[in-house]
Amino acid sequence: MRALALKQWRHGDPVKDPLRNIHHAGEFIDKLLEEVGASGSLEEKQLNDAWFKVAGAFIAKNSKPESLKKGVLVLRVVQPALRFQLEQMKGKLLQNFKRELGEGVIKTIVLKV
Repeated sequence: MRALALKQWRHGDPVKDPLRNIHHAGEFIDKLLEEVGASGSLEEKQLNDAWFKVAGAFIAKNSKPESLKKGVLVLRVVQPALRFQLEQMKGKLLQNFKRELGEGVIKTIVLKV
């Protein structure tokens, strides 16, 4: 009798697993980041450290990585002369990035003043 009264009071059978339809954002975040082109395990600090090693102290001090999406690294430089110099060094920079971060992480470099 008690079980019947509780069933009617609760409007049906008790739920066996109350968390069955609960999802956490972490389950979907990697897939979502991949879809928008922001995935990858390369963190900002890791990218900045690699840039310092690849470019050297002077160039790294006067430029910084702005973004990395789908293998395209956007670098912000302080002046046009430095942009011109880095344009001439793109091949060497890409080789150094390949050595530092691995194959295919950075495929091309875009420079902005």
